Amino acid sequence: MSATLGARSRTRDIVGVALPPEPAGPDRSTVRSVRRAFDLLGCFGADRKTISLSEAARAVELPLSTVSRLFGTLEEAGFVRRLTDGRYMPGGDLLRIGVGALHGMDLYGLCEVHLERLAELTGETANLAIPRDDREVLYIRQVLSRHSVRHDSWIGRSVPVKGTAVGDAILGRVNGAGFVVTRATLEPDVTAVAAPVFGAEARIVAALSVTSPSYRVDTDRIARTGAWLVREADEMSSKLGSPPPVARRPLAKP
Repeated sequence: MSATLGARSRTRDIVGVALPPEPAGPDRSTVRSVRRAFDLLGCFGADRKTISLSEAARAVELPLSTVSRLFGTLEEAGFVRRLTDGRYMPGGDLLRIGVGALHGMDLYGLCEVHLERLAELTGETANLAIPRDDREVLYIRQVLSRHSVRHDSWIGRSVPVKGTAVGDAILGRVNGAGFVVTRATLEPDVTAVAAPVFGAEARIVAALSVTSPSYRVDTDRIARTGAWLVREADEMSSKLGSPPPVARRPLAKP
């Protein structure tokens, strides 16, 4: 018997109880199941509010039986809810976590007055978007246009960075006046105008935008909207601790 084992045996004799076994490595099966559950929750979004078992199985490339078992666990925990037609939607606990995360962001709370003012000034839909990763931008808050014909709600929806007004604004690719304009990129007959929002150290952290049917805007209207956007974005940036506008204005797009 080794000295170590002998010591452990003596300790067991003195204390009168068995020592716990040596710690094992991480339970790979449990970790894998948690990751799969997160993958399932990631299937929900603005463009997919409900999902069936078969759709989910195809999306995450898992057997139906595995997906059914995972959804059952998530339903018990309150993260999904099973509808009468057998489809699943986000549950109350998942929504609570999402709302809590949004309200925990300075951007989410700060943008409200600026979005409302932009919607009032322009009569169009005002939006706030943040980078999701290097390829996509996520809409997190919106004030809809007062017109009956208006841009749809895109809260929770991701759009490409490339070729979109909010994407170009987040990249700092703006014109000499500090904003960017795009037409008919993701939706036909829609014009979007956007301006970057800066945080500490003059880094772009978000973009404000105004979207509207193209038939309601002309060159003069776009110029006014762009000026309003830049003003509201500058005010937001200052509240986030950004340097003055002149010190942080991005380079104009060639």
